[in-house]
Amino acid sequence: MKLSAHPLPVRPRLAAPLALMLVTGLMALQGCATRPIERTEPNGSVAPARSMVPAFELYGRLSASDGTEAAHGQFHWRHTPDHDRLTVSTPLGQIVAQLTRNAAGAVLVLADGKRLEASDANTMLPAVLGVEAPLEALPNWVQAIPRSGARVLGLESGGRPARIGDSGWIIDYGEYATPLPDAVPRRLEASRGDTRIRLIIDEWNRLP
Repeated sequence: MKLSAHPLPVRPRLAAPLALMLVTGLMALQGCATRPIERTEPNGSVAPARSMVPAFELYGRLSASDGTEAAHGQFHWRHTPDHDRLTVSTPLGQIVAQLTRNAAGAVLVLADGKRLEASDANTMLPAVLGVEAPLEALPNWVQAIPRSGARVLGLESGGRPARIGDSGWIIDYGEYATPLPDAVPRRLEASRGDTRIRLIIDEWNRLP
């Protein structure tokens, strides 16, 4: 089951074996830190320091496109340094898949009840979205904090990152949740070539 009536095709190299080819990158999501990060821009301006939140829960909407077709849906992501649970649903709320990740490995449960296991979670999500993405970067992307090697390419009027470059990806921040300097993003788009991934974060909860 896909996210919309016009789902993205699964590339042949993602099709089999399904247990090893269905989710990307949640194992690496544990790399969150709490120290503030500051970046100097090419024009000499400085992005205000922002602190990583190590554990959080997000509810929102997503779309992914390979340049010809797009998939749309909802997501619920609960992240801690040692555990992830990502649930992807159709726009009407029907669960498509739920991925969990911990020190023992990764488990993907599909809408038909099929349960798939792998030693890590580095190869599964592309078969759900139809596009590949470096999900190990997502904790940084959803907090507008560049990870090591990434750069802030522009600031918005409030001094927060408006654009970040990360390993060939461009992440644009269209809206923040509040006007506060440390506000989390509400809308972001990550693009590389024809691939587009858009997230609208409707609810953000910081976990203990």
